[in-house]
Amino acid sequence: MNISERIKDLRHQMLQLGWDAAIISGTDPHGSEYLPERWQQRKWISGFTGSYGTVVITHAHAGLWTDTRYFIQAREELEGTEFEIHPLRVPHAVDYPQWLAENLPAGSVTGIDGDCMTYSQVEKLFASLQANAGKVVNTPSFPDTLWVDRPALPLSPVFILETQYSGRSTEEKLTWLREQLSSQGCSHILLGGLDQVAWLFNIRSRDIPYNPVAVSYALVDSKNATLFITPGKVGDNVTRLLREQGVGIAPYEAVTSVLEGLPLESVFMADGDTLNYSLFSLLLSRFGSTGVKDMPSPVVLAKAVKNPVETEGFRKAFLYDGLAMERFFFWLEKSLEQDVLLTEKDVAKKLSWMRSLSPDSMGDSFQYIPAYGANAALPHYNYLAGPGSRLEKKGLFLIDSGGHYLYGTTDITRTVPLGPLTPLEREDYTIALKGMIALSRAVFLKGTKGTHLDMLAKDPLWRHLRNYGHGTGHGIGHFLCVHEGPQDIRQTWKDQDLLPGMVTSNEPGIYREGSHGVRHENILLCKELEENGFGSWLGFETLTLCHIDTSAILVSLMERGEIEWLNRYNRRVYEKMAPFLTYEESRWLQEKTAPLI
Repeated sequence: MNISERIKDLRHQMLQLGWDAAIISGTDPHGSEYLPERWQQRKWISGFTGSYGTVVITHAHAGLWTDTRYFIQAREELEGTEFEIHPLRVPHAVDYPQWLAENLPAGSVTGIDGDCMTYSQVEKLFASLQANAGKVVNTPSFPDTLWVDRPALPLSPVFILETQYSGRSTEEKLTWLREQLSSQGCSHILLGGLDQVAWLFNIRSRDIPYNPVAVSYALVDSKNATLFITPGKVGDNVTRLLREQGVGIAPYEAVTSVLEGLPLESVFMADGDTLNYSLFSLLLSRFGSTGVKDMPSPVVLAKAVKNPVETEGFRKAFLYDGLAMERFFFWLEKSLEQDVLLTEKDVAKKLSWMRSLSPDSMGDSFQYIPAYGANAALPHYNYLAGPGSRLEKKGLFLIDSGGHYLYGTTDITRTVPLGPLTPLEREDYTIALKGMIALSRAVFLKGTKGTHLDMLAKDPLWRHLRNYGHGTGHGIGHFLCVHEGPQDIRQTWKDQDLLPGMVTSNEPGIYREGSHGVRHENILLCKELEENGFGSWLGFETLTLCHIDTSAILVSLMERGEIEWLNRYNRRVYEKMAPFLTYEESRWLQEKTAPLI
């Protein structure tokens, strides 16, 4: 069945249900960015494979709402279909709730799968449609009747992340969480975010590609903690270890019936920004507005502020990761010198294999982005969607990659010259690097938000009338999701301080459609510097250990402080890497990390 037939069948179903519009989200009941095949409903209906976007189908229109990272990709993947792309995070953007309010008739009915939308998202939709007497109908899993071969739930086994890696036992975390509940006058908390459940119970799994989590929920009260998960995924030993930490196990599908059986006087802490609409509505229906306190889950912030064991684990992970990266670039350069024919797929496979040789490697942390030439103009280029370009001995090659280790998660982007560059390529390479260096050198007062620092990375670009549409930085989980909150560094406002212990990316870029793309990405650990009469001062430690190629830099654009930072960074990389490299690799890296001037 092709895309046109699926849209036609959905519209027929909409007629039967009396719907004027149907919304198909790009997530699962847990708000995940990466999805099991079971919840790839957006890809199924549209063919779009990006990690961010929402589909809206009316009887006369099919639209995909996505942001600047995916404009080019969406245009390519949706070509030949009736889908229209609606851009987000650009000036004068119209989001889908506003579009529906402006385009649906009075008294319209919009159907949703409330399992796969958060309570906050649906409330925003309600508010937009209310002025025109529009209604929203929740029909969980409504694509099921059309998606006849829909995959089943994933069944990857669960394993325990030992305290030597996590730094805190499950028992300690539960004691802390119960203190949080008590301080807010709550008796229960329901967690739907898979990384929150994994962090709280110190469990990991492989249910979702690139994310070491299990499809599950967590329910905690003053005495009990329950993990809702598909039977058979938790072996006897894991069950025993969880019970020793005070955690019981119940079937995944039982979460609804368990909630319905709780005392009516229960008071829930529930996060409308992360809990799905169906479950949040169930809580409101049973316990009333006084029995549900909509507030951020305290687990999100606790997970983001790494403890000393976790931060030391990150340093170890980036050491091994850096070794894999340096050996990869050594191999790549020598292969091209010998005229070995290489495609983007070849180099991605090679780097993944090199990472797998690292001690305690637990797989890749996301689908790599190996992008040669014009392909790098797509910030989230999907090299698997086509044959993959062949690398040539000219121009720029960008590779965004990362790995999981028992003691940390990595994410790194390097852009390297493969041969002669145009003046514009060298200019863009240097200007983007200046942005990355500026953020790396930041010193700021306690209470500073990511938005405040975004301008540091963008200032060198804006001075040269360049920009990028994606965020500058995102949080990174500890052997968890490579993208996490609550902190980020981007232009749009977010009321979250950067705190000591947070691990955040630093990745400005410049992209020119049809020509080339540049991105430099290091990972930063927020640290306390000192406290004086002016306040408490914070700064960053750069965790990433991989040389920055200096041969593409236009030295005339660099300031003395930037050159000094770059020379210190590359020298540190060499000193950390050299003892583990072969003689030939070490000599090569010594040349790559020689002072710029």
